[in-house]
Amino acid sequence: MASQQAKKAIKILTQYERLANKYRLRLSDEKIQELNLLRDNGLIKISNLPAKLGREFPGEFRDMNLNEIRAYEE
Repeated sequence: MASQQAKKAIKILTQYERLANKYRLRLSDEKIQELNLLRDNGLIKISNLPAKLGREFPGEFRDMNLNEIRAYEE
């Protein structure tokens, strides 16, 4: 179960641009560049993303960044 939740958390943190389009959220070019940099460095957290994307985010990973979630999954 935790592994499925980790996969879901990773998916949200890495596919935020697609999800934002799905929910018709408008992200500025500057915000996308900032998020891409955080994602590429593994430092992105759900708190960096629009609140609507956080609704489906697994609670146990709320305070963790992408690198920490990936390490947890292994």
